[in-house]
Amino acid sequence: MEKSKSSRNQEQVIYDRLFDVILEQKLQPGARLTEEPLAEIFGVSRTIIRRVLLRLSHEGVVEIKPNVGASVVMTSPEEVAQFFEARKVVEGALASMITGKLTPYQVEMLYSMVREESRLFEMGNRAKGLRKSTEFHFYLVEAAGNQPLAEMAKKLIARTSLIVSQYNLSGSGGCACNDHSALVEVIVNGQPDEAESLMREHIDHIQHGLFLKDKSVETDLYALLKPE
Repeated sequence: MEKSKSSRNQEQVIYDRLFDVILEQKLQPGARLTEEPLAEIFGVSRTIIRRVLLRLSHEGVVEIKPNVGASVVMTSPEEVAQFFEARKVVEGALASMITGKLTPYQVEMLYSMVREESRLFEMGNRAKGLRKSTEFHFYLVEAAGNQPLAEMAKKLIARTSLIVSQYNLSGSGGCACNDHSALVEVIVNGQPDEAESLMREHIDHIQHGLFLKDKSVETDLYALLKPE
């Protein structure tokens, strides 16, 4: 049976909300996503929650285990380098592809994102700053117009964002606004090989800020997700 429009709208709202709190590093890797409390929090059926969690698992940010349930994906220390290397290859190639080819509108959008990201961090709104940082990278990879590569890159960006959340000791979150400004400058005015090199260097900076040691996770879903 086809889902009703209301059901689809509810599903999208909940999906967006959960995806946001995960990428804002409010919902930590390892946090359990139990259907019953989520259904109660959002005032929907467990069926809708189940569909949302399945979508998030396809995005690579939620893991669903039989007889265990769903949780935000955790990455073992041994796997970390693999995800960052994959991201450097894919996102570096996409940065090279778009160098010198962005429209004036796209350039202004990127600069606007960098300014907003910087403003949010200066205000002390770390969560929204992290979300804007992720949006910056999503926008860059989509600008190349290669959907398969963009989808691959977005999954890697989301996964490495979770890795930063899991292993970042200082709580700084990974990306630096000045790195993003420099990336836009090179992509607009530089050469493709420069852009690829700088992107790989930027992702290296993120990886090198990690402290590869597990930490315990306890999350209060009601406190985090309840309507204000």
